Amino acid sequence: MDRENHDTIRFSLDGEAIEARAGDTVAAALLRARITTFTRSIKYHRPRGPFCLSGTCGQCLMRVDGVPSRAACRVRVEEGMTCARQNGPLGVDNDVFRAADFVFGEGLDHHHLLTGSRVLGRVALEIARRLAGLGELPSEVQLPVPGQMRTVRVAVVGAGPAGLAAARAAGADLLIEREPRPGGSAWLRLDLAGPDPDWVAQQARGFTGELMLGADCVGLYPNDSALPGNALLAVRAGPRLVGVVAERVIVATGGASQPLPFPGCDRPGVYAARGLLGLSTLVGEKLVVVGEGEELGLCVTALRRFGYAIERAIDIEKIQPVRALGNPVRGLDTSAGERIRCDAVAIALPPAPLHELASSVGAHARWVAKLHGFAVQVDAGGRTAVPWLFAAGRIAGLSPVSSGEAAGRAAAS
Repeated sequence: MDRENHDTIRFSLDGEAIEARAGDTVAAALLRARITTFTRSIKYHRPRGPFCLSGTCGQCLMRVDGVPSRAACRVRVEEGMTCARQNGPLGVDNDVFRAADFVFGEGLDHHHLLTGSRVLGRVALEIARRLAGLGELPSEVQLPVPGQMRTVRVAVVGAGPAGLAAARAAGADLLIEREPRPGGSAWLRLDLAGPDPDWVAQQARGFTGELMLGADCVGLYPNDSALPGNALLAVRAGPRLVGVVAERVIVATGGASQPLPFPGCDRPGVYAARGLLGLSTLVGEKLVVVGEGEELGLCVTALRRFGYAIERAIDIEKIQPVRALGNPVRGLDTSAGERIRCDAVAIALPPAPLHELASSVGAHARWVAKLHGFAVQVDAGGRTAVPWLFAAGRIAGLSPVSSGEAAGRAAAS
């Protein structure tokens, strides 16, 4: 079920005209046009398509208007935009290195390839060096990035349910969100009993500070500048780089969908289930959904609501995927001896906490098996090991709204 409005926008991919709809990302427009190979792997240039659809996996990097390695799932289509796929000197759709699947039938360990011979090892290394890369340099000289500095009392990074609750409870001065709208996972409607778009609108109306949308916090540092404040945030906001000095920072960056390792899991046509729910189009009709626990059940239900027919839901605690077949994927072999035909495979594992910002300044993180990642350690008030830093929601492995409110109250005190 396609969403957004239907105003037509035209752009190009490798010189071919493509039609998109207003509000589409480049990834959504290409998937609607049944184009699934977006880029090539760095070393051996095997076909790759988008996986997470949220800008964290690096499998949809394209050249956009002369700028290399931009995430197609993060770039909104504009009239006349020129896109080109990278790392395909013999044609992106020609999988020359598919021969490796036959030569190395049991898999290729590239770390030890030809290392038994010093000479052959050097040859293999030189070939790998010449093959590897992510596109070419920009077509035009990039102008200096305009900068700006500002100071605030409390800054919140992430405007999902946890960040919205934290910002409102803290009376924060600044709420930074990389998406064009606040709400995060609430828009996916995975949990019908949880925060929904109406709740998001209510929280946004109650927030009295500045909501900076389309802004990505790319760095967090202890402040050693002359400006008063404990923390320095580097925020990329469109063409600007904004430096924010804050007394206290609440990080509510949520999580990132993770792949499930099995042969063929990186082929075009294997997607994160949550990523599919955030798209403005379907990628087919029949899905095989692979995952575990509560996340599997929630994603299956939400994908059905979205318009997909679920060919099979596979709980990896009972049955394992053995191999994804086709390019794009059109089938899945399982450990039960089945071959399931489908249009795509969706991976439904809990998003791993995006702890990197907090960890970079000294917050402690611990492995949480049920989250498939490292959660930031906090006390009951969301305080981390860094006195001026607080964390809420999935990044701390906690319920979003309640932990956001607790962190906000603590940061405001």
